[in-house]
Amino acid sequence: MTTTRKSKAQSNMQNYSLDSFPCGALVTNSSRVITYVNAYFTTELFWQPEALIGKSTDVIFTKSSKIFFQSYLIPTLLHEKTCEEMQLIIFNAQGRRIPVTVNAHLGDDGCIYWSFFNASKRDQLYNELLKTRETLEEQAEELKLFASTDELTELLNRREMKYRSILVLEQAARSHQSVGLLMLDIDYFKKVNDNFGHLEGDRVLKELGQKLKAFCRQTDLVARFGGEEFLIMLPDTDKVNVLLFCERLHQLIADITVDNKPLTVSIGASICDDKISFTDFYAQADNAVYKAKKLGRNRTEVYEAD
Repeated sequence: MTTTRKSKAQSNMQNYSLDSFPCGALVTNSSRVITYVNAYFTTELFWQPEALIGKSTDVIFTKSSKIFFQSYLIPTLLHEKTCEEMQLIIFNAQGRRIPVTVNAHLGDDGCIYWSFFNASKRDQLYNELLKTRETLEEQAEELKLFASTDELTELLNRREMKYRSILVLEQAARSHQSVGLLMLDIDYFKKVNDNFGHLEGDRVLKELGQKLKAFCRQTDLVARFGGEEFLIMLPDTDKVNVLLFCERLHQLIADITVDNKPLTVSIGASICDDKISFTDFYAQADNAVYKAKKLGRNRTEVYEAD
């Protein structure tokens, strides 16, 4: 009874074939000549056995894979007897390049036993993952941009302006450079909204933002700080150049018209050549712009300590 069962088991094992496995099985001798291929090479790669048996492995590998095969795979096999999950590219019988994952084992008989797994879907998935990552990175950049800019004017928003200004002030203190801070407040802006509507008000804000962005240097910080209030930080700029800059600003802004009348702004300026916090620097510019409005608007006033 036991002998009968054992015979049946042995018979079933003998019926197993490498042709049944969903991967390529290949054997090469010590000279790297192909001595065996299973049916996978015919059914999936369209190679007839006679086109491969007795031929060098060069017949199936691409040029880059041949180099990798000779320079890495063979030395590794000779040293460690095995290689796992190597990524290569082979040709099918029609000349199509097929990415494969290769495992190999060096037998005691000197032959190398190879298994080839088609990695086309893996590569496709990998490429899709790369595209997804690129999309996510682009979306992250957009979110970062939205979080740091004012939607209407495309200038820096209040939070980003404060953050970057602190860095500029710290750098200026280390380098002993003068920094200017300008606060611009549109004169009688409430009347623009009341008399001509908020769309007109938005148009004025947007146009002013565009002019400021185009006029300032790349190193300058320009922000819509709230409502009709704009801030400009001018690194490495002394009082003389701050005043010259403000004079040109008034001329530039006058090109914007509301009801055929030039737009005007009141500017408060503060200049610092020593260590100062952004809060104190902002307060100085705010005091200066209040003074400009009190003295008649459409003018620049510089903060002077009492």
